[in-house]
Amino acid sequence: MKRAIVLAGLLLCLAAPPASAQPASPEEQAAAIARPAIVFVETRWHGWVRDRRTGEVFGGAEGYRFTTSCSGAVINGDGYVSTASHCVDPGVDGGGGGLIDMAVAELAAVGRVRDPALAAQQLAENATLEGATEGSPIGRDIQVQRGTGNKDRDVAPARVVDLAPPTEGDVALLKVPRRGLPAIELVTGDVAVGTPVLAIGYPGSTGEATDPTLEPSSKNGQVSNQRSQDGHPFYEISAAVTHGMSGGPVVDMRGRIIGVVSQLSPGETQSFNLAASAETLAGLLRDANVDDALGPNDRNYRTGLSAYFSDDYDRAVEYLDAVLDAAPGHPQASRYRTLAVEQGGAASGNGVLVVLAVVCAAVALLAGAGGIALMARRRRAFMAAPTPPYGIPIPRV
Repeated sequence: MKRAIVLAGLLLCLAAPPASAQPASPEEQAAAIARPAIVFVETRWHGWVRDRRTGEVFGGAEGYRFTTSCSGAVINGDGYVSTASHCVDPGVDGGGGGLIDMAVAELAAVGRVRDPALAAQQLAENATLEGATEGSPIGRDIQVQRGTGNKDRDVAPARVVDLAPPTEGDVALLKVPRRGLPAIELVTGDVAVGTPVLAIGYPGSTGEATDPTLEPSSKNGQVSNQRSQDGHPFYEISAAVTHGMSGGPVVDMRGRIIGVVSQLSPGETQSFNLAASAETLAGLLRDANVDDALGPNDRNYRTGLSAYFSDDYDRAVEYLDAVLDAAPGHPQASRYRTLAVEQGGAASGNGVLVVLAVVCAAVALLAGAGGIALMARRRRAFMAAPTPPYGIPIPRV
């Protein structure tokens, strides 16, 4: 039995070490930091359009109903979420504009409109958007969805805490009834032209996505210019964002939000998109007395990632285990823990590794003793040959 253990230990100790992981790009590291905080924002709208010039109400008995899809990010683990305000604003530059578009399409279908763009402009200037009773606000039902690492999604109702209208910064702060969510931090101040960035979110409709775990997409680019609209700061970015990614974060290579995807540039064939500056979002947070500081689990996750990307796989497993103990449905922590284990990482105090270390140490000693005896015999026979040092290192545990 002892011989079998020693032989097994010798085979394990002499086995080739795991292949080293390919060095991670800055984009991979930034995405790994930011992705746990990304959420899907869905808003269901319901309302009517009343033309103040004629008193006519469009929408029939049931009113118009439609759904918009956007992205967002948790910026405080107690349930505070950022997104673009045009995703949740009931005005003509947000959901109300969708009601107007539906009214124009209805009028065009019966031949009452020849120029849809002009008709939409006139209604935007002269119509009232309302709910089921005259003068009431249009219906707005906001839901925030998070991936949980399996086919189930965490779906929570959201309310608007504050927003900067689409024409005044295009950022909104939402609140969902959740605590302990993975969060992302902001960075304010001047971001230089040429700074590499990632835009992260959900292109198109997530209802048509093949991935039920709500894993977001990342689009890389850079800050192309600093812009302003009516005095409000924006960044022009070259990341190829698409509809559905509105409201998603634009992050630097340290995974910190520098902006919020605002809008696509109409008529542009190249990647030319705008992101509202994080300065605008920081202002909403200050007004709401909300701190964007990271929580303990966020810090553990970042420490585990840092260890993983530094090839310290044991430490990575230890910290990512702590994350998963607190949040078992953390898909990114689970993924990087698996990768760390594949590279030979294990949590400290692992009994199997302790036994293996002892066996390897014993094998090393036996091999050394056998080598000494062999060299002694050779010295007695040949007396002239030098004896170079050699041995088997004991693995770190």
